[in-house]
Amino acid sequence: MQINYLDAISSVLNMMKQPDSACKNIDMHRTCYTTLFKYLMDKGIPFSMDAALDWLEIKKREISYETCSQYRNALFRLEHYLLFGDIKSSFCRSEDSFFCRSGISESFFRLTYELEEYYATTQNPCYYHTYSVSIKEFFRLATSLGVTEPEAITIDTLIEYWNTYCKSCKSLARRQNAVCAMTALMKYLHRRGDVPECYQRVLFGENIEILLEMRLSKTGTAFHPSIPLALKADEYLDALDDWKYMKSSKAVYRNDFTWYFMFLELNHLEHSAETVTSWIDILPDCPNQIKASSSGSAHRSHTIRMFEKYLQGIMESNIIAEPMRASDHLPSWSKSILDGFIESRRRDGMTDKTLTMCRAAGCSFFKYLEDNGIDNPVSITPDVVKAFHNHDVHSTPESKNAYGTKLRQLLRYMADQDLISPTLAFAVSASCAPHRSIIDVLSDAMVEKIYEYREKASTPMELRDTAMVMLGLRMGIRGADILKLQVNDFDWKNKTVSFIQQKTSKAITLPVPTDVGNSVYKYIMNGRPESAVTGNGYIFIRHQAPYIPLKVTTACRGALKRILAEYGFELSAGQGFHMTRKTFATRMLRADNKLDDISNALGHARQETAEVYLERDEDKMRLCPLEFGGVLS
Repeated sequence: MQINYLDAISSVLNMMKQPDSACKNIDMHRTCYTTLFKYLMDKGIPFSMDAALDWLEIKKREISYETCSQYRNALFRLEHYLLFGDIKSSFCRSEDSFFCRSGISESFFRLTYELEEYYATTQNPCYYHTYSVSIKEFFRLATSLGVTEPEAITIDTLIEYWNTYCKSCKSLARRQNAVCAMTALMKYLHRRGDVPECYQRVLFGENIEILLEMRLSKTGTAFHPSIPLALKADEYLDALDDWKYMKSSKAVYRNDFTWYFMFLELNHLEHSAETVTSWIDILPDCPNQIKASSSGSAHRSHTIRMFEKYLQGIMESNIIAEPMRASDHLPSWSKSILDGFIESRRRDGMTDKTLTMCRAAGCSFFKYLEDNGIDNPVSITPDVVKAFHNHDVHSTPESKNAYGTKLRQLLRYMADQDLISPTLAFAVSASCAPHRSIIDVLSDAMVEKIYEYREKASTPMELRDTAMVMLGLRMGIRGADILKLQVNDFDWKNKTVSFIQQKTSKAITLPVPTDVGNSVYKYIMNGRPESAVTGNGYIFIRHQAPYIPLKVTTACRGALKRILAEYGFELSAGQGFHMTRKTFATRMLRADNKLDDISNALGHARQETAEVYLERDEDKMRLCPLEFGGVLS
């Protein structure tokens, strides 16, 4: 040890002699080292920094305060050399500055100098001096807990620091300083790759008090489970760019990830579907996501469920889950039959709307069976089928006929599966009294206000609403077809639009009136936001992320409803966007257009379908009254 000591002090003195050295008091350093060496030799004590400081404690009774201070600096430079191989150390103010008396592990002690250099070169040097006391207190606490390396720091270390140091701070300013110091330290350690990024937020804003409420009774053993997930989260947020999410929305999502990752770190859990469920269940103000979607916990659970779909490679929209169907609550025997029936109809090429009606008819039938104690197909008799059909109430004879047809199809499917008799389908009556009501159309006052609204429309939503309603009112296009329109469907030079109708699969080309073309063009140029990749080409897209095509025709009904509401009009129950199509047909009829021209303009598969509009031409209906023919006689 003597040779090491002599070599060390020789190196220190040589460094002090260098021209660039700021330490010039070489004689005082040499005297200190020589006196210390003689003391160690006389006492037979091997050299150590603890022994050197013990010697200085004895020596300061014999020397002046100034000499003692210089001796302490000489020993401080010696320790610095032994640790770092240089003497670039600051002035030593007390024994606490020595590594051997700091109560800090060597890795943390080295880190203090690394931090000081970092703030001196890349940040404001004052920051480190402001935070240094709190940071050293954290290192001292971590060391006492057996955490000796930066990469071994866990969220439990921060929690213990909060409980033992931050809470003991007598002033609010001192506590805030400790919190800021930890935020800055965790940010730096994350850059080094030592701790997860979410650690920066554990103490920030006293988040820890909320976080502690999320501790589960049973925790795991995972170490830094959020680190691999954080990379995936960044990829996920980048993927949202394809849907043109705004930076503000992505910032909200990033904050949601921070809370979820803190939850994982707190409970030492790996990410899994079960973990996501646990996280959502423990959210403070919205345990089951029943509250409004604007609540913090609701959008947090939405974010993580979307992220889970992204990790599975099945994130196609921002809809995180299909709504529960009434059929989901059926007994297993009837639910399996109904699911098989729906799948067979899907293979037959039925549309989603038809499949929905099939499911509704089947669900009502099986629910009736359950309510009457029937729990297997063998117990279904013709009397049971007749009783259900008589019990099944609908608003119109047409809808009862339609549902009766779907019930017969279900019974035939069950017969094909050898579950019931093939003749059981005949128990459903095949007809009922025909009924037809006069169609609803928009009043002249409503139409006048729609044109007035078109003239003043300026915001993106107003322009979109106007374009949708004008396509329905002036061209009779169905809402489902409007949402499918693409820019390439329009021939702007010849003023036509061509598309395949969703309902009939019939191709149609229609002339585009000037006011309609102008409304669509104005929306495209001045109102339509930049779309996501999946929205490219579509005219009508969402105005909130994800910017993808609109998928439900309620968007068209909403457009009509918003315009009419501006002038105090309301749509009655059962009235919707289809009224614009009926109004278009009625106006064509009143303008003396032939019935087959109206049918072609509407894209009907059969001309007879357009006959329903005849009754709306009141002037011509008055020309063909029927005689009472003896009714009064």
